[in-house]
Amino acid sequence: MSEILSTHINRLRTAVLKRHSAASISKWIPENTTYAGQPYSYVDHEYQERILSDTSQDVAIRKCSQVGLSECSSRMALALVNVINPYTVAYTLPTAHFAGTFAKTRVDPIIQGSTVIKAAVHKTTDNNEVKQFGDSFLFFRGAASSNAPISIPCDHLIHDEVDFSDQEVLGQYTSRLTHSKWKRTTKLSTPTLPGFGIDKVFQGSRRHWNLVKCHHCGHWFMPDYYKNVKIPDFNGDLHEINKQTLTRIRWEEACVACPKCGNAPSLQPEHREWVCENPDENHVCAGYQVTPFDAPNIITAPYLVKASTSYDRVQDFQNFNLGLPAEDKEATLLRSDFEGMFINDLPGTGVSYVMGVDVGNIYHFMVGAVDVWGDIFVVHKEEVPMGIAKTRYFELKQKYRVVCTVIDSGPHAETVMSIQERDPSCYASVYMRSRSILTHTVVDKDENPDVGQAFVRQVNVNRNRALDGYMNFIRDGHLRVKSCPLDELFIQHHTDMKRVKVFDNDSGDMNYAWQKNTGADHLHHTGLYLWVAAKIRGVGRPSIILPTSSVFTFKNKNGL
Repeated sequence: MSEILSTHINRLRTAVLKRHSAASISKWIPENTTYAGQPYSYVDHEYQERILSDTSQDVAIRKCSQVGLSECSSRMALALVNVINPYTVAYTLPTAHFAGTFAKTRVDPIIQGSTVIKAAVHKTTDNNEVKQFGDSFLFFRGAASSNAPISIPCDHLIHDEVDFSDQEVLGQYTSRLTHSKWKRTTKLSTPTLPGFGIDKVFQGSRRHWNLVKCHHCGHWFMPDYYKNVKIPDFNGDLHEINKQTLTRIRWEEACVACPKCGNAPSLQPEHREWVCENPDENHVCAGYQVTPFDAPNIITAPYLVKASTSYDRVQDFQNFNLGLPAEDKEATLLRSDFEGMFINDLPGTGVSYVMGVDVGNIYHFMVGAVDVWGDIFVVHKEEVPMGIAKTRYFELKQKYRVVCTVIDSGPHAETVMSIQERDPSCYASVYMRSRSILTHTVVDKDENPDVGQAFVRQVNVNRNRALDGYMNFIRDGHLRVKSCPLDELFIQHHTDMKRVKVFDNDSGDMNYAWQKNTGADHLHHTGLYLWVAAKIRGVGRPSIILPTSSVFTFKNKNGL
């Protein structure tokens, strides 16, 4: 580029930037970016302009797939770092590989298609991880468990595909905003489970819905696939449609029908209006629900009907095509799984006792009686302050003659090692992640001073596989619990963690993984340790403190 042309572009860029601010990003984008060689347009994606114009400190977008929101958010990121100087944006995706591919295939073409942005890029700081524009920076990072957040201050975090990212890592990114005067976040994702990820953020926001005004009768309503999509001569439930029934109905003529007059309303922007569901609630975050009906010229009712038959699980259709959260009864523990679990009976003679312990400022103990078939009856559960936890450990061990314990290895490793010195049947649990089908492996080595080997007594727990196994154990009715005041907390902790789809940072494949929601999950982990202890109780060594118990059987409900 010649010096004259470069000077001209810089003057042009300066003039452009002076006319814009964060509040006018929606106007800057079509003026300065292109798509397929033409100025970028909101036509067929009119809803984008409203979202881009929102200057709330936090914005959450719960969306269906393939409606152009990742395209929109990448342009927003580029606009912000070019309009505001200095301004640093961290754009995250589920994995580092995913983020790098996104930067190369989605962001770089936008830069190349814009004279202003292309001229502003620093040639020496322009790669798939970071791009510099003047004194502003745009970072692309992963949000998987092995990705640490960037170690520099940010002004704006844009988290794309929130539900498929590691929630704990996303939380760590928040600290990057501490010294910024902006402290802005934008979160967008197709939802998965209710109360998790983007749905959790959306529920804690000023929730906006793009309503339709029927041009036939003037009735305002929010289009709902299962309530408002109608198919001629089909009066059944849309949930019942599958690949077989699809061939026998007039699905190609499906349309959205007004719930008042029954006619097909226009879904075009002149008949739409964004309405806040909860205007009286004082939330910092502005939430937007984007449905397939917000892009009616691209996603039609017949397409949705056909798409509904393409999934093995109806939840996937609801998540991806409708943009709505849905309970996955096959993949996550629900409150209904604990109905009838709590009883007042006691185990009969002839059980062996095991214990699970979760470590923290508050220790969580759970003692279970195991019968000859491996079923567990939880006879005791309690919370104990850290200061007396070690004493309480040995009190419970003596009271119930515990033959095997699995205890959380952290964060108080010194306490665990001290307990192990007195109790050789205590195994420290170490979480690991593996594709192996094994739920756990035991590592047990004696101290050998001759070769400098310290004693090791631990069980490596394959976290996701083990939690899957524990969930199935509960669902199959093999766990019963003696009722006590902690019953409700027991349920809350077991239903807090969610089994969701996440991208594997190494392979790029999508797998199921258990992730924290609110973090109140201690008794879930305690129960898992108890379950593992029941499995390895024959491997554990005889206690040097207490004799092991005899082998007994449970009484049934009739006391037999």
